[in-house]
Amino acid sequence: FLLGFAAVAFMSSCGGSKPATQGRKKIEIPCDDKAKADATYFRASGQAKSPNQANAKDKALLNAKSRLAASINTKIKSVTESYTNEMDAGGAQEFNQTFENMTRAVVSQTLVEVEETCSELYEAEGGGYDAYVALQVSKDAIYNGIDKGISKDKKLEVMYDRQKFKEKFDEEMS
Repeated sequence: FLLGFAAVAFMSSCGGSKPATQGRKKIEIPCDDKAKADATYFRASGQAKSPNQANAKDKALLNAKSRLAASINTKIKSVTESYTNEMDAGGAQEFNQTFENMTRAVVSQTLVEVEETCSELYEAEGGGYDAYVALQVSKDAIYNGIDKGISKDKKLEVMYDRQKFKEKFDEEMS
Protein backbone atom coordinates (compact mmCIF):
# COMPACT_ATOMS: atom_id res chain seq x y z
CA PHE A 1 0.00 0.00 0.00
CA LEU A 2 2.80 2.42 0.95
CA LEU A 3 4.73 1.66 -2.23
CA GLY A 4 1.62 2.35 -4.39
CA PHE A 5 1.00 5.66 -2.60
CA ALA A 6 4.65 6.71 -3.13
CA ALA A 7 4.46 5.88 -6.85
CA VAL A 8 1.25 7.93 -7.31
CA ALA A 9 2.72 10.87 -5.38
CA PHE A 10 5.91 10.76 -7.44
CA MET A 11 4.05 10.63 -10.76
CA SER A 12 1.73 13.50 -9.90
CA SER A 13 4.59 15.70 -8.68
CA CYS A 14 6.32 15.46 -12.06
CA GLY A 15 3.31 17.05 -13.67
CA GLY A 16 4.33 16.11 -17.21
CA SER A 17 5.84 18.50 -19.71
CA LYS A 18 4.79 22.15 -19.93
CA PRO A 19 5.41 24.49 -22.84
CA ALA A 20 8.47 26.72 -22.34
CA THR A 21 6.43 29.83 -23.14
CA GLN A 22 3.71 29.19 -20.57
CA GLY A 23 3.01 32.31 -18.56
CA ARG A 24 5.00 34.52 -20.92
CA LYS A 25 3.44 37.05 -23.26
CA LYS A 26 4.80 37.53 -26.77
CA ILE A 27 5.51 41.17 -27.57
CA GLU A 28 4.69 42.42 -31.04
CA ILE A 29 6.98 45.31 -32.02
CA PRO A 30 5.34 47.72 -34.46
CA CYS A 31 7.01 47.96 -37.90
CA ASP A 32 9.32 45.03 -37.11
CA ASP A 33 7.60 42.85 -39.70
CA LYS A 34 8.57 45.43 -42.37
CA ALA A 35 12.29 45.20 -41.51
CA LYS A 36 13.21 41.83 -43.02
CA ALA A 37 15.77 42.08 -45.83
CA ASP A 38 15.34 40.04 -48.99
CA ALA A 39 17.09 39.61 -52.35
CA THR A 40 15.91 43.05 -53.52
CA TYR A 41 16.10 45.34 -50.47
CA PHE A 42 18.16 46.02 -47.40
CA ARG A 43 15.74 46.74 -44.55
CA ALA A 44 15.93 47.78 -40.91
CA SER A 45 13.73 49.11 -38.15
CA GLY A 46 14.24 51.46 -35.25
CA GLN A 47 12.38 52.58 -32.20
CA ALA A 48 12.73 55.36 -29.69
CA LYS A 49 10.98 57.04 -26.81
CA SER A 50 10.91 60.76 -26.10
CA PRO A 51 8.72 63.30 -24.33
CA ASN A 52 8.44 65.08 -27.69
CA GLN A 53 6.71 63.54 -30.75
CA ALA A 54 9.20 64.89 -33.30
CA ASN A 55 12.21 63.81 -31.23
CA ALA A 56 10.80 60.31 -30.82
CA LYS A 57 10.37 59.99 -34.59
CA ASP A 58 13.81 61.49 -35.34
CA LYS A 59 15.52 59.13 -32.88
CA ALA A 60 13.68 56.12 -34.32
CA LEU A 61 14.76 57.17 -37.84
CA LEU A 62 18.35 57.56 -36.68
CA ASN A 63 18.29 54.12 -35.05
CA ALA A 64 16.85 52.53 -38.20
CA LYS A 65 19.40 54.27 -40.45
CA SER A 66 22.25 53.16 -38.19
CA ARG A 67 21.05 49.56 -38.34
CA LEU A 68 20.56 49.80 -42.09
CA ALA A 69 24.07 51.20 -42.62
CA ALA A 70 25.61 48.52 -40.40
CA SER A 71 23.79 45.79 -42.33
CA ILE A 72 24.88 47.18 -45.69
CA ASN A 73 28.48 47.68 -44.57
CA THR A 74 28.67 44.13 -43.25
CA LYS A 75 27.32 42.70 -46.50
CA ILE A 76 29.58 44.87 -48.68
CA LYS A 77 32.62 43.91 -46.58
CA SER A 78 31.79 40.26 -47.19
CA VAL A 79 31.42 40.87 -50.95
CA THR A 80 34.70 42.81 -51.03
CA GLU A 81 36.60 40.10 -49.18
CA SER A 82 35.23 37.43 -51.49
CA TYR A 83 36.07 39.53 -54.55
CA THR A 84 39.59 40.51 -53.46
CA ASN A 85 40.44 36.90 -52.54
CA GLU A 86 40.22 36.12 -56.25
CA MET A 87 42.35 39.10 -57.30
CA ASP A 88 46.06 39.15 -58.00
CA ALA A 89 47.72 39.25 -54.56
CA GLY A 90 49.85 42.26 -55.56
CA GLY A 91 47.00 44.77 -55.80
CA ALA A 92 44.36 43.08 -53.66
CA GLN A 93 45.25 44.64 -50.31
CA GLU A 94 45.49 48.19 -51.68
CA PHE A 95 42.26 47.70 -53.63
CA ASN A 96 40.52 46.34 -50.54
CA GLN A 97 41.50 49.32 -48.36
CA THR A 98 40.62 51.96 -50.96
CA PHE A 99 37.42 50.14 -51.86
CA GLU A 100 36.22 49.93 -48.24
CA ASN A 101 36.70 53.68 -47.75
CA MET A 102 34.82 54.40 -50.96
CA THR A 103 31.93 52.08 -50.07
CA ARG A 104 31.45 53.77 -46.68
CA ALA A 105 30.99 57.07 -48.51
CA VAL A 106 28.59 55.47 -51.00
CA VAL A 107 26.51 53.93 -48.22
CA SER A 108 26.27 57.31 -46.46
CA GLN A 109 25.12 58.96 -49.68
CA THR A 110 22.66 56.18 -50.49
CA LEU A 111 21.02 56.39 -47.06
CA VAL A 112 19.54 59.67 -48.27
CA GLU A 113 17.53 57.58 -50.77
CA VAL A 114 15.89 55.34 -48.16
CA GLU A 115 12.20 54.67 -48.32
CA GLU A 116 10.11 54.60 -45.16
CA THR A 117 7.92 51.49 -45.23
CA CYS A 118 6.33 51.85 -41.82
CA SER A 119 5.94 54.57 -39.23
CA GLU A 120 3.90 54.33 -36.04
CA LEU A 121 3.67 56.66 -33.05
CA TYR A 122 2.09 55.83 -29.69
CA GLU A 123 1.52 57.69 -26.46
CA ALA A 124 3.76 55.97 -23.94
CA GLU A 125 2.61 54.84 -20.55
CA GLY A 126 3.72 57.44 -18.02
CA GLY A 127 3.95 60.16 -20.68
CA GLY A 128 5.96 60.79 -23.78
CA TYR A 129 5.84 59.01 -27.11
CA ASP A 130 7.08 55.73 -28.55
CA ALA A 131 8.02 55.88 -32.23
CA TYR A 132 8.63 52.93 -34.52
CA VAL A 133 10.03 53.14 -38.05
CA ALA A 134 11.01 50.68 -40.79
CA LEU A 135 13.19 51.65 -43.75
CA GLN A 136 14.39 50.04 -46.93
CA VAL A 137 16.90 50.79 -49.66
CA SER A 138 17.23 48.95 -52.94
CA LYS A 139 20.25 46.69 -53.28
CA ASP A 140 20.52 47.95 -56.87
CA ALA A 141 20.89 51.52 -55.57
CA ILE A 142 23.79 50.35 -53.40
CA TYR A 143 25.43 48.44 -56.26
CA ASN A 144 24.98 51.35 -58.70
CA GLY A 145 26.46 53.76 -56.15
CA ILE A 146 29.50 51.53 -55.68
CA ASP A 147 29.90 51.08 -59.42
CA LYS A 148 29.69 54.84 -59.98
CA GLY A 149 32.16 55.47 -57.14
CA ILE A 150 34.67 53.07 -58.68
CA SER A 151 34.29 54.74 -62.08
CA LYS A 152 35.34 58.06 -60.50
CA ASP A 153 38.52 56.56 -58.99
CA LYS A 154 41.00 55.79 -61.77
CA LYS A 155 43.20 53.63 -59.50
CA LEU A 156 40.25 51.44 -58.46
CA GLU A 157 38.87 51.26 -61.97
CA VAL A 158 42.13 49.78 -63.30
CA MET A 159 41.91 46.88 -60.79
CA TYR A 160 38.13 46.51 -61.00
CA ASP A 161 36.50 43.68 -62.93
CA ARG A 162 32.89 44.92 -63.12
CA GLN A 163 31.42 41.55 -64.19
CA LYS A 164 33.21 39.55 -61.49
CA PHE A 165 32.25 42.05 -58.78
CA LYS A 166 28.59 42.04 -59.92
CA GLU A 167 28.58 38.23 -59.73
CA LYS A 168 29.99 38.28 -56.19
CA PHE A 169 27.56 41.04 -55.19
CA ASP A 170 24.52 39.15 -56.54
CA GLU A 171 25.72 35.89 -54.98
CA GLU A 172 26.08 37.49 -51.56
CA MET A 173 22.74 39.31 -51.82
CA SER A 174 20.80 36.15 -52.55
